Parts: sequence; C-alpha cells; structure tokens
Amino acid sequence: MGDEYQGYPSNGGKQPNQDDIDKRIEEIKRVVLQGASEAQQRIKRVVDKASDYWQQAQATPTPRQPTSVEEHRIRQLANLWSNENWRVARELGTYMDIVSFGTDEVWEVTVETRWETRAMETVTEPYKGRPAGGIPKPILPVWDYDLPPVSGLKAPQTRTRLEGNDEVVGCTVCNGTGHVLCSNCNGRGWVVCPDCKGRTKKRCPTCRGRGYVADWSGKAKKPFFQRQAENVASSVGGKVSDVFDTIRQQGVPIPNPVDTDPAAKGPTVPCPDCIKGEIDCTCGNGKRVCSSCQGAKMSLCSTCGGTGKQVRHREIVRRFDLKTQTRIVGNCPIPTQQLLRASGDLIYNAEVNETLHPDAPPENVPLDVWRATVDLVQAGSQNQEKSGNDPHASSRATLQVVELVRIPYTRVDYRYSNQNYVFYVYDSEGKEKFYADRYPARWDRIERLVKAITADLTAPAQQKETPPSNNFANGYRVPIEVPPYTITEEDNEDEEDNPSEKR
Repeated sequence: MGDEYQGYPSNGGKQPNQDDIDKRIEEIKRVVLQGASEAQQRIKRVVDKASDYWQQAQATPTPRQPTSVEEHRIRQLANLWSNENWRVARELGTYMDIVSFGTDEVWEVTVETRWETRAMETVTEPYKGRPAGGIPKPILPVWDYDLPPVSGLKAPQTRTRLEGNDEVVGCTVCNGTGHVLCSNCNGRGWVVCPDCKGRTKKRCPTCRGRGYVADWSGKAKKPFFQRQAENVASSVGGKVSDVFDTIRQQGVPIPNPVDTDPAAKGPTVPCPDCIKGEIDCTCGNGKRVCSSCQGAKMSLCSTCGGTGKQVRHREIVRRFDLKTQTRIVGNCPIPTQQLLRASGDLIYNAEVNETLHPDAPPENVPLDVWRATVDLVQAGSQNQEKSGNDPHASSRATLQVVELVRIPYTRVDYRYSNQNYVFYVYDSEGKEKFYADRYPARWDRIERLVKAITADLTAPAQQKETPPSNNFANGYRVPIEVPPYTITEEDNEDEEDNPSEKR
C-alpha cells in the first residue's frame, strides 16, 4: 500500500492487522449511527414544536363583548389603533380583556411674546432747498417716543422719522462744491477711443484687413438676379465672419466657419480703400470726449445732488421678533414630544393687556394650570436689557398672547394572550392618538416559533462519554468521529513486531 501507513504511533509504524481495522470500522459506524439517531430525535422535537406553535397561531381567540358604553368606545378605539398600526395584533379591541381604565387630562400652556427692538439711526439725504426747522429738539431715549401702534405678532420692520431734528450740513463728499471728478474718465475729460483702441488706425471693412480683394475684371458679366443672390450671400457671410473675428480678438481660438478669403476663389488685386488692410480712425488722435462729463472733467455730486448741502435727520428703526414658550402641565406617561403634536381643546386664548393674578383663573381653567401660566408669562416678559448695553438700542416685550389647550387622555389596562399591557388614548374626540410602551405584536407567535427553532438548532449537542480518540465538533447536530491517525503499511508491521503495544 506504499507509504500511506507510515508514522502509525501505536504499533511502532507497522501495518495494523485486519482485526484492528475491523474494530475501527465498527466503532466509526457506531458513532455515525448514534449521531444520526440523535439528529433525527432533535429534528422530530423541532417539528413537533413548530406544529404546536402553528396550531396556536391558527387558533382563533374568543371575542369579548362590551358591558358598558365606555368599554364599547375603548374597544372601538383599540380596533382603530390595531388597524392603523400593522405591528399591533389584529382586532385588539375585540379579543382583549379589559382590566381597568380611567380618564385624566394634561394642559398645554403656550405663551407667544413679541419682542420689539428699537434703535436710533442717523440718515442723510440731499438738500432740496426747503429750510430746516427751528431749534432742534432734544434727543430722548428711544422708548420715550410715542410711535404708531403695530398690530399682529409677526410685524415687519418699520422706520419712523423724528420731526424737528433736521439739520442742514455741508456735503463731506464734494466739500460743499456740489461737483466731483468724473468717475467715467477719472477727471481727464476724455477716454480711449473704443474703435481703434488708441491706435488711430482700424481694420478696413472692404478687405477685412487682408489688403487685397478678388479680381472680377476678367470674368464674364453675371445676370442681375445671380449678382443679387451672391451679394446677399456675401453680406451674410461677412457678418458671420465679423462675429467670429471679434471672438478671436478676445483671445478665444475659434475657427471661422465661413470661407471669406478672396485668394481662395481666384485672382486678387490690392484693396483700393486701404493701405495694408488699415484705414484712418475718425477719432484722429486715439481719444474720444467723455460722454458723461462732456469733457468738463467734473460731474454733479450724487450725495448732495449738486447742492453742496445735506439734510441730516434721525429715524427710529423698530424690529420685531417672536418668541414662543410651551409647557405641559400635569403628570402623564405620554412623552412630551407626542403631546405637543396633539390638537386638544382650546379653553382660553387672549392677549395679556394687564397684570395677571395667579389666584384668579379664568373659567374652566384649573388653579394649578393658571399659576403655571402666570409664571410662564412673567418669565417671558422679563426685559432683555443687560448692563453695559446701549440705552438707545434695547428690546422689550410689547405684546403677549396666552393660549391654554386641554388634552384629555385615557389609560387602559388589559390582558392579551395571558400577558398584561397598557395603552393610552389622547387628544380630543375624532382626533385620537395612541401611545404604548409595549403591545401584543401581530406576528408574536410566529416570532416565538422562529426563536425556538433557532435555539434548538444552535444548542450544542449533549455528548456521551467516548474514548479519547473521538473528536466531536461543537455545535454540530450530528457528531462525527475523525480518527486521529493514518493507517500505513509500516504501522501494521510494527504492530506485528510488538504485539504488546496497544493503541
């Protein structure tokens, strides 16, 4: 059998006898049969358990009948919840056992405060000849002025001019002269000629700067309509060529799609209208008179309108910012984020035009809710002025609106599939919303089935006491014995030479 029996440790590397080989084969068959039997038993248990869970999933629970109007409404709301939420067990209100239920309420207090910021700004405008007022009035703090009332929580920015504070002053831009240097020519009175760019020469339009034109003298005279058609084509081609020439002069290397070179169409003669493709520019010296100042080098001052004077006055700028504060009053296990999305029932809504008394709540408002509202109003109307700020620029709360919303909720304790649950129904009638930390899942039994089967298949096999040579792989359902040796011819020979050695 070659070298496949070399290295057999139990008999000195000799070939084993036939009895030992038969014993090993029987041991391997026994281990394989035992593992297969155990795997069959485990698979049978898994199938039985799956069958039990499937029968439980197929079993229809017994419907429950309401005993009162309130219970009937709660079951209807629970069914509405289970229909809207696909994770909740179907028809929850029909099959759940109601243990207890009770109603309560929380209040949402909202205070909207409009903050008005006033600032005084100095504004100048051109003098138009109207004399200023008499003796200027003293400048007062911005909040000492009676300004027009502003309605609404969200108001735009306004500017109010203070009367009696106008002053006529000299224009600092033109130093009272009413004129400044022309910005177009920088006080020179001329600009570079845009046609020749200061060269006093420009390209000849007849030959387009080539210096030659086509020689038509040797050709026969063409019919009238043919000459007209060629003239039109030449005119269109010339305009297209001019456009592309202008683009190339800007530095863009673009080819001319129209071939207008006369040399490509036959004999040429020197251009009669130019010298080497250039003609004299009409400017004569490369300059043009400035069109803005007409060569006067000066222009009217735009700041004072040419009068050399300005009118300085003051304006109060009013800016409005809206700040909203919301607080939930009352103990409720429903998260605040969800309560803030509820509509609720509006109980009280009014502007704060006078001092609120904490012990005088409005009608249908509980005392503790009203006291919390008064505290929120007082905190929201505190002046935002800080020490060191400019007294002429400060903010104050000029309008406050209070809104009190009642949010009712119902707590329902119930049992489903021998487990206790709780859910809450909140918001006004017709707008009910639901909240629960845990609830019977729609696929609860199927989920338990999958978890049980997974646990059975991944559980380690219970191993019996086996000889040390057995090597079971942990986690496999069918343990397989792997012999730790290799049978070789030398092993058999060693065993015959040393019969007393056992493996």
